[in-house]
Amino acid sequence: MIPHSRPSLGPEEEEAACRVIRSGMLAQGREVAAFEEDLGKLLNADFVVALSSGSAALHLTLLALGIQSGDGVIMPAYVCTALLHAAAHVQAQPLLADITPQTLNIAPESVQRLLDQNARAILVPHMFGQSADLDALSQLGLPIVEDCAMALGATRHQKYLGTLGEIGIFSFYATKVLCAGEGGAIATSNAALADRVRDLREYDGRKDARPRFNYKMTDLQAAIARVQLQKLKGFVQKRRKMGQQYDLVLKHTSAQIPEFSEGSFPFRYVIRHEKGAHTLVNEFEARGVAARQPVFYPLHKCLNQPPTHLSQTELVYQEALSLPLYPALTESETHHILQVAQDLL
Repeated sequence: MIPHSRPSLGPEEEEAACRVIRSGMLAQGREVAAFEEDLGKLLNADFVVALSSGSAALHLTLLALGIQSGDGVIMPAYVCTALLHAAAHVQAQPLLADITPQTLNIAPESVQRLLDQNARAILVPHMFGQSADLDALSQLGLPIVEDCAMALGATRHQKYLGTLGEIGIFSFYATKVLCAGEGGAIATSNAALADRVRDLREYDGRKDARPRFNYKMTDLQAAIARVQLQKLKGFVQKRRKMGQQYDLVLKHTSAQIPEFSEGSFPFRYVIRHEKGAHTLVNEFEARGVAARQPVFYPLHKCLNQPPTHLSQTELVYQEALSLPLYPALTESETHHILQVAQDLL
């Protein structure tokens, strides 16, 4: 079975991990500080704070923005539940917006309908490596939190995603663009926000009882992430090249293929087909390919809410399928994926 995701790891990451183990310093230390500096230089971000996960980054970002019980946080319904959990952690009210079918990103016109519901911030995931419409969203008057868990290395207007809103969050989970096993970070030009996140990520050495969290990245994760960061541009280029290869083949099928804007790249290669995702998952698996629904379960279904104003989310959930596309795929695996896709679509 060709897996849906596979990390790209080599001897450089192994040596980095061994170096940290030999040092005896496994917890947050010099490697974490160096990774923050490296990521900040890449993004041209004034402040970067490394954390234990992308979920931790979302949670602390909402706290740093002053989001509290009863406040509304706008987010797309078509996204993983990490955003929902972050809002729950601060007792905020999730306000679910629909998506734009061409990009599968949050739809600005749907966001506008939610502004009068005590909305205090907009969580904007750049879904599957595709930039959301930040130009339109920035006109709505709320702080924008860019969720770049699937888009590290993508740009908009020649600037890295994650640096265009109030704050950007990143994930370095095993299946993400940059893999450290686990890990996350925030990037911002707002010194006060960075200070709040940095204060909240650890509780030791404090003289007050303000609630804080053990959300530190380890030096082991940071050392691996630093090596991966050096490979990031190559990873992005490889994904773009593979996306073009998929386009050439799949444009001759009955599937609707993705179109990526300049600066974006296919973190996931998400097609849409009238057969339906559930049927296609089984058909691909029978041929040795682990295709997946790119969003396991939309948020309104998790919350048992009616799909009011979420027509595109409902349709995309039924039709969208993610095909394996990642730098660690071999040529023979890629050929097999595309052959199966031609046969089934």
